[in-house]
Amino acid sequence: MARTDAARIEPKPFLRFVAGLLNRCPSWVASLTPDQGYALARSPVGARYLFQVLTHPSALEDVLAAQKTHRADGVVLVLLDEPSSPSFAALAKAHGVQLWTLSQVDYLVMAADLESNAPLAYLGLEVYPPKSTVAPPPTPASQATQGF
Repeated sequence: MARTDAARIEPKPFLRFVAGLLNRCPSWVASLTPDQGYALARSPVGARYLFQVLTHPSALEDVLAAQKTHRADGVVLVLLDEPSSPSFAALAKAHGVQLWTLSQVDYLVMAADLESNAPLAYLGLEVYPPKSTVAPPPTPASQATQGF
């Protein structure tokens, strides 16, 4: 079996790379956990994400336990290789775990280069406050009396 480029990427240094990219995005803060197995990131709206880089995805139990331990709102697994089980993606989706390939990491690189959160919103990460009202914002009293 031929070795792919993804198999040559080391997970821990790549996880540091992901955390560094997140720190370059507006109002994101990311750091590695003490064991350096995960990166914790806080989005501009306060959502906490747990990131992990995997070469051979197999079971989700460890990452789901880490999500509870670190009180993360979401989990992003960066897959450097295809899942060995076809049901892995379905199981991850059922638990709300996002699966990224190197293609999605390209959006993170773009977000860091542009210093914009729009590519991260495209990936499904919470980066903008939800619009909680449908009414227009109130106008200041000075504008209302001047006929604006």
